[in-house]
Amino acid sequence: MTRALLVELAGEALAIPADGARCEVLEAGATTGLPVAAPLLLGLSVIHGRAVPVVNLAHLLGAPGHAGASLHVVIEVQGEAVALPADRTLGLSRLPGVPGGAPIGEALPVPAPDGAGQRLVRPLDPAALVQTLRQHLERV
Repeated sequence: MTRALLVELAGEALAIPADGARCEVLEAGATTGLPVAAPLLLGLSVIHGRAVPVVNLAHLLGAPGHAGASLHVVIEVQGEAVALPADRTLGLSRLPGVPGGAPIGEALPVPAPDGAGQRLVRPLDPAALVQTLRQHLERV
């Protein structure tokens, strides 16, 4: 079982594995758009003095655009940081396993953080997300 931070974006619950990646939740700051990098990249945000790419998770989820997320979940994997917009944190839970290969996996049930049964979440693979972003930016 892998520990995961559960967050919500546009009504969708996502699980971000806490093992193997540094993870930090911050209030969303200003994001400077980069039109040439759309649709996967919303832009850059300055976090701890570094320009960090803000990934458009709504695009990866196949959902309509979502603006105005109040939080950024900053994950650092393999020395690279990316910011993920989120509306709110749901708490910590455990994933039965971390799917590899796709940035966002299919929904699966996990224990609800409040202990009230289970909740369906879509697991996020930080390494696959960083790789997808790299490939996208190489094409633009």
